Amino acid sequence: MEKNKMRQLMIEKLNKLAVDESRQEQIESIYRRFFQSDLWLSATSIAVTIATDFEFPTAPLIQQALFEGKKVAVPKSLPKRQLVFYWINESTTYKLSKFGVEEPVSQDKAQPEELDLVIVPGLIFKENGYRIGFGGGFYDRFLADYSGKTASFVFIEQLMENWEEALFDLPVQQLFIGETEEQ
Repeated sequence: MEKNKMRQLMIEKLNKLAVDESRQEQIESIYRRFFQSDLWLSATSIAVTIATDFEFPTAPLIQQALFEGKKVAVPKSLPKRQLVFYWINESTTYKLSKFGVEEPVSQDKAQPEELDLVIVPGLIFKENGYRIGFGGGFYDRFLADYSGKTASFVFIEQLMENWEEALFDLPVQQLFIGETEEQ
């Protein structure tokens, strides 16, 4: 199946999951394991997007990071499919990008080497860490020159093994996959 069709079908699936009871179970199981992980405990700075309604919610992570005194950076998408992260705090304001994603109104740029951990969004994941994102290649370009740690939060519905990764695709180092009581 073509990646654009796979993306479209996954967005539909995630929109349905957004109103399903199992979603909250998965969110809680992921955050429980993430907040106990060495990745979280050792990171002093974290880069993460502001999630849209159907994506894994990142607000709890941002709140917890700021509460614990960790630095948080949120990306802006720039021309030529560049992704640049900016430091945020509790008083940061945001504006909606052309992609429908909230981006910080900030000039306080975070350099890639200042970021201990990048939480990488995606639509479809393989258990080996490869992912299909939203199709812009922003994260693949950023990660090509990034040497820190990476992780993704994945609903079990997002796991799909029957697709081929491209040469430029880079795997996420650690996936935190949702669990439900039914498993």
